[in-house]
Amino acid sequence: MILDYFRLLSALSLSLDVMEKRNFGHARKVAYVGIRLARNIGVKNDEEYKIFYSAFLHDIGKSDIVEDINHDSTWKHSLKGSEFVKEMPKGDEFSEIIKYHHENWDGSGYFHLSGNSIPLEAQIIYLADQFDIRYSIISKKLNEYDTRENIKKWLDLESGKAFNPLLVSVFKDLMKQEKFWLDYENYNQFDVLKPYIKNEIMVLGIDALENIAEVFSKIIDNKSHFTYNHSKGISEIAHKAATISGYDQITVQKVKISGLLHDLGKLAIPNEILDKPGKLTEKEFMTIKSHTYFTKIILREIGGIDDIAEWAANHHEKLDGSGYPEGLTGEDLDGISRLMAVCDIYQALTEDRPYRKGVSHIEAIDVIYKLVKQNKVDGKSLEIIREIQKVNK
Repeated sequence: MILDYFRLLSALSLSLDVMEKRNFGHARKVAYVGIRLARNIGVKNDEEYKIFYSAFLHDIGKSDIVEDINHDSTWKHSLKGSEFVKEMPKGDEFSEIIKYHHENWDGSGYFHLSGNSIPLEAQIIYLADQFDIRYSIISKKLNEYDTRENIKKWLDLESGKAFNPLLVSVFKDLMKQEKFWLDYENYNQFDVLKPYIKNEIMVLGIDALENIAEVFSKIIDNKSHFTYNHSKGISEIAHKAATISGYDQITVQKVKISGLLHDLGKLAIPNEILDKPGKLTEKEFMTIKSHTYFTKIILREIGGIDDIAEWAANHHEKLDGSGYPEGLTGEDLDGISRLMAVCDIYQALTEDRPYRKGVSHIEAIDVIYKLVKQNKVDGKSLEIIREIQKVNK
């Protein structure tokens, strides 16, 4: 399996956008603005990939933290994110960019770097990031012309304070191009970024994908105290189940990755719902059900891993069509999708949750057996889970 790292990060950045309660595309817009600034200021062609990768991942450390644009603790997600990316391919090359992407030109940032002691790429990401945040707020209140005029005044005000005056000057020149604004507003069309990625493509194999999935599973599970290690647990059970089932090595590894990423869409779910100690209302449950939809949308954006996207996102579908988000039936669900559903139920039952303590292995098996009898989940998959427990003993 060969994957495009650029496209992979672009897709996964969508999960970070929904986690921040923003619309899809913040990271892509930061990438677009960032690369336009980089090109106009003369960043070397073979260094441009750092702008893209840093843009896609600049908010990876935010977890469930909602920070105000001017909040004093923005450095926390920068530092946390810089550590996360070290575990990813080429991560060491853009770790510092992410760490310092909220440093002010005048040295008033948390790390007290100033001027050109701040990595140029970090300066670019900071300006692009703050521009997009400001534009998204102002444009809801003003028409397009007034929004652009407001941005110009803001840039003049922050020049020499938050931002490098040279970058501000370059950016104001960019803003004179109508193409810049049209491309920026059409960020969701992948073709907008294609002309700028000729030298930025890096191919990945399945081992690298697993490595990246491990990083994102930590982000997913860290969102809530009660889901800590849930994705890793699902991944381990599903991996063992697929192995016992006799699937080939590549398929088994794909199943493991599906487990790591199956709750990717939960980054879009507010913590007050995830951590609610009592029963969810119908409205809250409706919100919960959206997470599998987002999981599939994001993973399909990557391209080349549609099987993983299906297995990851189908874990709440039921054989009788009563599941979600698509109401698929047994005819639509392959063996691995059925297996993932049983693994998820088993793991969820045996974990502590806000409203109950985890149950024993025997109790979990009994609950799932009743679901088999009701034609909700697959009986063969339940037998495989039982087999895993025998092997573990």
